[in-house]
Amino acid sequence: MRLSRRTMLAGSAALTGSFAIGGCGPRGDRAARDADVIVLGAGLSGLHAARILSAAGMDVLVLEASSRIGGRMVTLDHLPGAPEAGGEQVGRGYARAHAEAAALGLEFEDFAPSRFGEQLVVDGQRIAASEWPASQLNQLPEAMRGLSPHQLFFGLVARHNPLPDVYAWREEAWQSHDIAAEDFVRSLGANDAAVSLMDATLNAGRLSTYSMMNVWRSLTLYNSERELGPSQRVRGGSQRLPEAMAASLPRPVRTDARVVAIETDDTGAAVRLESGETLRADFLVSALPFPVLRALDVSAPVSAAQAEAIDGLPYTPIVQLHLEAETPFWEEDGLAPEMWTNSPLNRIFARRDADGPTGMFTCWIDGMDALAADGRSEAELQALVSEIFAAARPASEGRLRLREVIRWTPSNAHAGGAYMHWAPGQISHWAEPMIRPAGRLFIAGEHASHLHTGMEGAMEAGERAGVDILDMAGA
Repeated sequence: MRLSRRTMLAGSAALTGSFAIGGCGPRGDRAARDADVIVLGAGLSGLHAARILSAAGMDVLVLEASSRIGGRMVTLDHLPGAPEAGGEQVGRGYARAHAEAAALGLEFEDFAPSRFGEQLVVDGQRIAASEWPASQLNQLPEAMRGLSPHQLFFGLVARHNPLPDVYAWREEAWQSHDIAAEDFVRSLGANDAAVSLMDATLNAGRLSTYSMMNVWRSLTLYNSERELGPSQRVRGGSQRLPEAMAASLPRPVRTDARVVAIETDDTGAAVRLESGETLRADFLVSALPFPVLRALDVSAPVSAAQAEAIDGLPYTPIVQLHLEAETPFWEEDGLAPEMWTNSPLNRIFARRDADGPTGMFTCWIDGMDALAADGRSEAELQALVSEIFAAARPASEGRLRLREVIRWTPSNAHAGGAYMHWAPGQISHWAEPMIRPAGRLFIAGEHASHLHTGMEGAMEAGERAGVDILDMAGA
């Protein structure tokens, strides 16, 4: 994060001196303002903040660097069955998402049943999950041999969750549990083989750099959601929700508006676009993922802890390969089309509708394998798909075509990763201070949520930013 010296005035309420945006900073006549509030990012968080502020009578301008609305809600409408490339699962407890959808005339539907986990590919060999406990491929400790690889990590740790509720993960009394996940599973008897299988499809980087408190938080949220019923999805595609939210705003979202610099002082805020244009407002909301925010020139009274978090918060790299099967090879071999693997393709999900598999597949590649995949061309990825599928499922040979590659990785300039996760020891230092207003700069985005993750977490953070602005404005 390219922070000016004044940025490091921890806890400062105002800035003094010259400003980075070419003399066109926040100071100036009120009539020169382009909006009451500028919101950076047209994902769920930024749009929810914009709707709250607009409903309160404020003039809100949303800027989006890309050419589309939705952020990490991406529906691939051009592919058969319109598979999702981003957020899809809407928990029954996602009150904000359900309320926004209802207000905008959208509906939800259930997921079709999946058979994921029935088929495993371990070290290049396909076996049924039912055969795993007695398989020679199974090198787990005796007490863990009954856990299938796709259930191994959460199946092992779930019974040990110490958190009493969804609030505790941020409380000082529980921070002794904020240790590396690898250290914890090894304390339960996990050997190298177990750690390797857990790392294979971890929604992070490695167990050694993944906070166990992050896991406890996720499990606590999952348990509270499970009591309300299974997750659903937006009928017609996840992207329909942010699109409808954007369409409801009094001012259209301005797309292809890449911000390169932001600054705030005690009088207002300003942003400079890549085009050279400067826009001013009374308040600024950043709903940008931290990997994007850290690439901007920022002049604002962020604290030292905020600067550290913006620079250092890790984001999970994910690469998705969307495949189309020319013929239903799973009907020939009589096996479930879905597969868990410790191959470079990681987890393989089959898209389903009410009639069964549609022929569309998603290879969901996480962590270190995602970074490796990100360095491959589409031709190389197609060759990898053909090789791995042909070895595991001979009936599929020559019948799978790579239709789309989605890179939620550091190479994605609009995201920098799929979603944040905590590394060991970060929560106690950053969770509270990193989301505080920095003068007239307000932090939103799913990384800034306290009580939820995913879509609802993004909207929670957007709501908080909107309410904080209304409080500061005396609205």
